[in-house]
Amino acid sequence: MKALILVGGFGTRLRPMTLTVPKPLVNFGNKPILCHQIEALAKAGVTEIILAVNYQPDVMMSAIQTYEQDVSVVYFKSLYESPFWPVAFVIDLLL
Repeated sequence: MKALILVGGFGTRLRPMTLTVPKPLVNFGNKPILCHQIEALAKAGVTEIILAVNYQPDVMMSAIQTYEQDVSVVYFKSLYESPFWPVAFVIDLLL
């Protein structure tokens, strides 16, 4: 099963925490929010996760690489520049 997570927001409502860390990597319960989502998807049987990244993609992917050893899920990164681009790009990957 495949899943798409939109992780491209700037996190303006969570500032100043999101000035250096993307919103999905802000800790919630001693773990990044994104890690909670990935764990839940893995428990539901998802084997491939597509991350639609816009804000700080390098920080996001380096954090995911350190975490992916714990959860056996394949990650795909899609960088986008317009708000509607991720849907157009990943439609082929999800089907």
